[in-house]
Amino acid sequence: MKINIKHIFIACLMGVSSQSVLAQTEFNIDGEVQDAEVVIEKERKIELNKEYKLYEFIKWKPATATPVAKPSEFKWYIYDVANEPMQFAPAKAKVQQKEKSYQHYGKAGFGNYTSPLLDVSMTTAGDANQMVGLNIKHESFGTGEVDGKNSGTAASEINLYGAMIREQIKLESSLNYRLEKNYYYGYPEGTVVNNSDIKHNANFINLGLSATDNQLEDAWSYSAGANFKHYSDNFDVSENTFLTSIGVGYGEQFFLDTDLALSKYTDTGIDESRSYVRLNPYYRLTIQRLQLDVGLSASFQNDDIPDLSSSRFFPYAKASYSLTEDYTVFAKLDGGYTFNSLYDFAQEVGYLNQAVGIVNSQRSFDLTGGITGNLMEQLSVTAMVGYQSIKYLPILLNNAADQSRLDLIYDPEHSNVFTFKGSAQYEVNDAHQVSLGVNVYGYSSSSYDQIYHRPTSEILVSGDHQIIPKLNAKWNFTFTGGLVGRDQATDTDIILDAIPQLDLGLHYQLKEQWGIFLSGENLINKKYQRYLYYTQRGIQIKGGVTFRL
Repeated sequence: MKINIKHIFIACLMGVSSQSVLAQTEFNIDGEVQDAEVVIEKERKIELNKEYKLYEFIKWKPATATPVAKPSEFKWYIYDVANEPMQFAPAKAKVQQKEKSYQHYGKAGFGNYTSPLLDVSMTTAGDANQMVGLNIKHESFGTGEVDGKNSGTAASEINLYGAMIREQIKLESSLNYRLEKNYYYGYPEGTVVNNSDIKHNANFINLGLSATDNQLEDAWSYSAGANFKHYSDNFDVSENTFLTSIGVGYGEQFFLDTDLALSKYTDTGIDESRSYVRLNPYYRLTIQRLQLDVGLSASFQNDDIPDLSSSRFFPYAKASYSLTEDYTVFAKLDGGYTFNSLYDFAQEVGYLNQAVGIVNSQRSFDLTGGITGNLMEQLSVTAMVGYQSIKYLPILLNNAADQSRLDLIYDPEHSNVFTFKGSAQYEVNDAHQVSLGVNVYGYSSSSYDQIYHRPTSEILVSGDHQIIPKLNAKWNFTFTGGLVGRDQATDTDIILDAIPQLDLGLHYQLKEQWGIFLSGENLINKKYQRYLYYTQRGIQIKGGVTFRL
């Protein structure tokens, strides 16, 4: 008997249509499907686009307390870690009754060390293709562990965000302004210091604009982004930096990524202009489970430093291979320059000395690789190793004349950086999730016996628990070890104590729109030194209210 393909195709369409009609039926029983719809478009790629909501900066549940050794704190010397391949098994759909949507969130509280907290977010609603959001934050500590107000800190921040999606293009814009206030309080014990003489105010401005190709059927693809960054402080230091990146692809095989940086740094007696360009053309080869990118990394810069050439060419390769449906191995080979800026250094370390020199770093060799996958349905793991040979690696040292200022110096010889990173996420159930991260670093240099103020080990364990429907708890424990400082006056290395820190946050939903929170940071009460001579605060307790509209 002959099978008529046409008749089978028509029958399938009728079956799908009937299912679609049934899916649109409304049910009034709680927990049943409402307003669900199935749409099938022939020959159209199915993509999951990010849904940008500014109010996600403030979770209705209390945000996880910032750990002492947050990864971003060390990002300026962990160079270009390989991106993990984004390969996923088919998604498991969970259909449930739609919850009420909230567009405005807020959090206000107060704690010991005279520490007010305010965090408010507002977004527009109604049009899924365009939105505008506003976020305002303030957190401060009126006192600290050294001479009361002399070790206080404050940070105020305003964020604006906008997004617009059209048939052919997606546009995003952002504006961030941050004002930080602190004091150079790392002076010898017993020193009489005027509070106004050690005060430090820093301004950070970041204006960004990006565009992404939104055409699914076009062979060409593109993305472009631009950022203007400004840094200035009350010591007449200023830096303006313009960054842009452009990516072009054709036929999902040929790609070109371009980065450009232009910077102008001024200080008393200093007026320095810097430039950086990186071209990264590559070809993508896909053979069954293997995806291989092969190309060239070409970098150009104008830092007039001995032994730092104006151009550098290095082979570029990136690969990912699916061992099984659950496991993928990946690797990346790269080299060239890393563009350094005062904006990034000052944002991570608030006690930098004035008149710091800004120099690019040369990655003479950069190789990373690892494996990621799911040991079981609820447990995902990643392990990665890396080796970088870096020339002009930035190092932090206390100033010899004024130990409360941290100088930024560079290793003119090749520094070798070895890295191991492991992470795991375990979802016990919908109400309980636990994660673990372990980082191990090794450094060697012919110029320095130690790479100062950099940890050799970091551990982060965190959890998120919905104890009862109205009560949520979040916690994290961090351990940072291997930190070493140097006393320039005596030419001796000082091994800093390891830093264990435990943070806990509780949130209770009083009513639909109002709640209360209680948080504790550094509950172990370790008055540690992340940087030499800078003793940090002990237990920090805060409480307050939250709302959503």
